[in-house]
Amino acid sequence: MILTYTIVGNVVAFNAHGINIILSNNVNTFPTVIFNEGNAYNPYTGHLTAPVDGIYYFTVVICYWPRHALGFAIYKGNADMSSFTRLTINYAYNADDATCTSASSSAKLNRNEHAWVQMNQHYTGELFEAINAWNTFTGALVQEL
Repeated sequence: MILTYTIVGNVVAFNAHGINIILSNNVNTFPTVIFNEGNAYNPYTGHLTAPVDGIYYFTVVICYWPRHALGFAIYKGNADMSSFTRLTINYAYNADDATCTSASSSAKLNRNEHAWVQMNQHYTGELFEAINAWNTFTGALVQEL
């Protein structure tokens, strides 16, 4: 017996890493894209744009140096970020060695709604990325509605 599978609906999934905080709005753009199925993630703006109504799942990991506080959140809203909802927030302080912290959330996004990671302030010198520690933003459409 030969089994065949047909994918029904849209495929949206991305994985990106890096540090590139936009000074005007403190959004990290995660410029190095590992994969971007459906091309919904824009590495220049740091925004995922939902191509369809659905339930999406996001995870972010941020790495930072010791003796620094760090705050960031995942948001959803319109393209210019004038209307938004914070999905999750993380605040951490690291007194020891360099470390990474994470946050994740699921959310219902309507078609053309955006999701992004925004730092609580500009963290140029506090963030780091190395061969064994990446700042990542990943997401996927879990269920089309």
